[in-house]
Amino acid sequence: MPAPVVHIDQLSIAFDGHQVLRDFTFTLNPGQTIAVVGESGSGKSVAALMAMGLLDKRAEIKAAAAQLFSEDLLSFSSEKWSDLRGNEVAMVFQDPMTALHPSIRIGRQLEEVLARHTDLNRADREQAVLAALHEVEIPDPKSSSKKYPHEMSGGQRQRVVIAMAMLMKPKLIIADEPTTALDKAVEGKILALLNKLVRESGAALWLISHDLEVVAEVADEVVVLFRGKTVETGPAKQVFTAPKHPYTKGLLGCRPPKEGRPFPLPVLEDFLNDTVPSKQADLAAPIAAEEVMTITGLRIGFDRRTGVRKTKQWIIDGIDLHLKKGETLGLIGPSGSGKSSIGRAIVGLNRFESTTFSYSGDASKIQFIFQDPFSALNGRKRIGWILDSVLKRHRPDLSPVERLSEAQSLLEEVGLSAADLRKRPKAFSGGQRQRIGIARALAAAPEVLICDESVSALDVSVQSQVLNVLNGIKKNRGLSMIFISHDPDVIRYMCDRVVYL
Repeated sequence: MPAPVVHIDQLSIAFDGHQVLRDFTFTLNPGQTIAVVGESGSGKSVAALMAMGLLDKRAEIKAAAAQLFSEDLLSFSSEKWSDLRGNEVAMVFQDPMTALHPSIRIGRQLEEVLARHTDLNRADREQAVLAALHEVEIPDPKSSSKKYPHEMSGGQRQRVVIAMAMLMKPKLIIADEPTTALDKAVEGKILALLNKLVRESGAALWLISHDLEVVAEVADEVVVLFRGKTVETGPAKQVFTAPKHPYTKGLLGCRPPKEGRPFPLPVLEDFLNDTVPSKQADLAAPIAAEEVMTITGLRIGFDRRTGVRKTKQWIIDGIDLHLKKGETLGLIGPSGSGKSSIGRAIVGLNRFESTTFSYSGDASKIQFIFQDPFSALNGRKRIGWILDSVLKRHRPDLSPVERLSEAQSLLEEVGLSAADLRKRPKAFSGGQRQRIGIARALAAAPEVLICDESVSALDVSVQSQVLNVLNGIKKNRGLSMIFISHDPDVIRYMCDRVVYL
């Protein structure tokens, strides 16, 4: 039997005395795919970074064994790691835009890997790059190799990153949340492609994810981490169909149901505490509600210059939208379909043309909730200041004391506490930051909320909490919502009507 590619026994990792991983044991053999599953903060990515020699120097590492290709990886020098990375060990990161250089053409970036690890001449490197792009099913590899990363879709960029990882035929590939930011249809294709390439090459795949559904079809085995400890291991199909630990059941049960029933979703605590969420009244909008927004003939485009000629490239060309009071209208479609562009156009962030655009209220009563709350919040300011600045602008009649009271109420409405007013965004988790983004939108007393992929980057259980918050706000305030997502299950759960782009 061949020696394991990775063998880790009783690995513990701490930062500044804070334990993030405890007694992690893991063996990965050639040709095998093992998925390490858990939420943000579970320690799953920390273990992989250790296996790539990429951990911060502050990390305190203890292990009975930590072997890569039967050698003690904790003793590797920086020169040894430089030879291994990109050659025998490769990593596919979550966000291809951060993994690729924005100002260097795709082909050139792949060539640099070959230039570092091989003696191939320029012509042979170019041919190898085209072959690699063809292997990952990039259309027209020759012209695609001349593109910059921003000129490709998210799925194509991730294919390029996979091509880069596979160039040197590595023995180990670590894929850290490789499909989290992708559409469901693209996600399946990327995972199938990664699985196919790994099987054909005989490499070992260490797949990291927070979503059991994502890994069920490609992984041979699954390791489930919760708060730094392994709580369940076993064959993927077994763990997926008959989970034993409450946490594993929670990861599966927090997903919106396929039938889209409009009751509150169970959250992780329900499974850990063995409780059942209360089923409140139906959250669907009344059938005979009045229309609050009507858009006909909507067109959104951008100028495209070819030489001296300038032409208009339309991404949305003549669609109609109608939004009723108390209704959630879903916009769903693949990357590049224009769904986010529509939401941004409605709040004036994108230019557009339309035959008719009517809204029954004031434009300030339409508020936007962004996909990435960390980028949308001012990292230097405390939460109290962020909410107060919105209240000052939209509720000038309130006194400072009344604004403080209202800010406290807004945080409580989204499931946070008044004490959080004194903190800055970096002190919160992704789900908590998204709640703050919702509270900021509510500070303007909106009548319409536009949610642009508001839960796509969140862990499954955190996603269910935020969806419950949004549904509760909609019901209590009588809001209308335009909900933009690439996830059919989330759209079915949240929306009364759907527009597919």
